[in-house]
Amino acid sequence: MYIHELNNPIDVETPLGYGKAIAWLDYGSDTNTVWKVILYHNGMVRNFYDDDILVYPNKMDGGELDKDYFKNKK
Repeated sequence: MYIHELNNPIDVETPLGYGKAIAWLDYGSDTNTVWKVILYHNGMVRNFYDDDILVYPNKMDGGELDKDYFKNKK
């Protein structure tokens, strides 16, 4: 297992809302990478698999976040 603490938190969207990723854990090839995220609206720390988070794109480069991604995923 490998744990990486991010020096600069990354803003992410999760199924539970907007938050900042502070670390990720790699358990190897058998399991998806797990991200540690602090949710902005309540301060809770939650774990999310890498396919359950979206990183906010740079709007200066024309990036847009699909706000319905998690609704459409189900």
